[in-house]
Amino acid sequence: MSNEPDRPRAEQPRHEPEIIPPGEQARGRGGFESIFIHVEEGPDGIRRMSLKRPGPFSIVLILLGIGLAVALFFVVLSAVVLLWIPVLIAGILFAMFSSAGRQYWSRLQDWWRGGR
Repeated sequence: MSNEPDRPRAEQPRHEPEIIPPGEQARGRGGFESIFIHVEEGPDGIRRMSLKRPGPFSIVLILLGIGLAVALFFVVLSAVVLLWIPVLIAGILFAMFSSAGRQYWSRLQDWWRGGR
């Protein structure tokens, strides 16, 4: 006899999964070639899931979607680069003319003070 407290027993599965060997057709199910996973619930309340290989049309659509996402990324990237070109040019021009402006401003201040 052990002194362990009573533990609730693990619940046993109510249904066994149906495993269909490769190469066999699913019984009475329609063809779902354009989707990867199809889950249906039969009249007996059991859910059945069928996994299909993607066809050529699905592969082309996936590749087109990936290509569209990459193209949109490069459009946004080029827009950001094109936006920064004028900002960079303005920064360079500001740096170039700020020293000349400082010299002009100091000469103007000297003139106001009565120097030279």
